Parts: sequence; C-alpha cells; structure tokens
Amino acid sequence: MTQALAGYNENGIVLATDSRATVYTREGEREFLSVEKLYSIGKRMAILSGGSGVSVTLSLALRHQLIRREGLLDVDEIVSFSLDFLSRGYALHLEQHGPAREGLGRIYFILAGVFPEAPPPGYQLILIGSDEDTVPLQRLGVGNVVVMPRNMGMEIRLARALARNGPLDEILVMSREFLEKTAKSEDVVGPPFFFATLTREAGYRQVKL
Repeated sequence: MTQALAGYNENGIVLATDSRATVYTREGEREFLSVEKLYSIGKRMAILSGGSGVSVTLSLALRHQLIRREGLLDVDEIVSFSLDFLSRGYALHLEQHGPAREGLGRIYFILAGVFPEAPPPGYQLILIGSDEDTVPLQRLGVGNVVVMPRNMGMEIRLARALARNGPLDEILVMSREFLEKTAKSEDVVGPPFFFATLTREAGYRQVKL
C-alpha cells in the first residue's frame, strides 16, 4: 500500500509519499520492496501513483508521453489523454495478468500541476483511479487536498495548514511526521519517504527532509 499526500495553497503544491511495495511469493508469503513512486513531468507537473504495483510502470509510461507533449496540452486535454492512456494500459495489464488478490485491486494516480489557465492560484490536483480492478479508470473529484488512502484526521490537518498559507517546507515536515507515524502502525507503509514541491517560480523541486 502507498500512503500519499498532496495539497496546494497560494505558495504552491506539496507532494509526499512512502516507497514501500508489497509482493507475494509463490507460497503466498509477503515481501517488501522499496519503489520510487513520485516523479516530475517536465517543469510544471508531477505524478504520484499508488495501489497496484503496475501503477508505477503506467505512471512512468504516461510521464514519457506527457513530456513529449509538454506545452501543447491544456489541463482538460491532459485529463482526457491521461484517462484514456492509463485506462488502456491498466486494461491490458488485467487481460494479461488477471485481477489482483482480493482487497488489492485499488489503483490511483495523482497528477499535480502548475496551470496558468486554472482558477487562482493556478495550481491543480487531478486524481484518477479505480477501487476494484475496474476499467475505464475514473477521474475522482478532489479539491486542494488529497490523502490516499483516505485519513480524515490528516485531511483536516493538511487542509487547515494549507489554508493558513504557511511555507511549503513546513507543511512537508507535517507530512513527514504523518508518514513516520503511519509506518510505525502499518507494515505496508515504510521509508524512504519522498517529498517535492511545485511552484510557478521554481517548477518541480525534490525536497530532502
């Protein structure tokens, strides 16, 4: 399971995630791997994926396609292209490998970007996903905060911190504390953790905490 957080205020976008991935041996035993799940897409976008292990492969393939089209697509075109591309890729994966183990069929992608055509402050989060091995994938409605899997307490804390328009690095520290706490109680979440910001001025910036 991936624990991911994303949000934005007037200062920009924050992104945070763990890196633990779960695989199963032929005997049905769990093993854990460390997988990077957060990537930049050119200068003004990023993608963070979670759920099914194929999410990373699909997000990297989408990243390649969007980088080739950087500056040529507006936000609506990016949503339409991404929905179609990811849905076709996930459908092919299901056709070749079958559905995931029961309870492990969730897959999601968070696209974050600086979009001049978006309403002020010009930042946007796009959540695409499916809960149970279903295609086509859907765009899920979100505001300026995403916590996946959902955690209402953290969603409220993150929303309040963003509403105060505090520095992005301070919000990332709060996100790190949440990830560390979650990792202590859930073995499917674990370090290393990855953090990044997106702003109009600096674009994508990976942050070390």
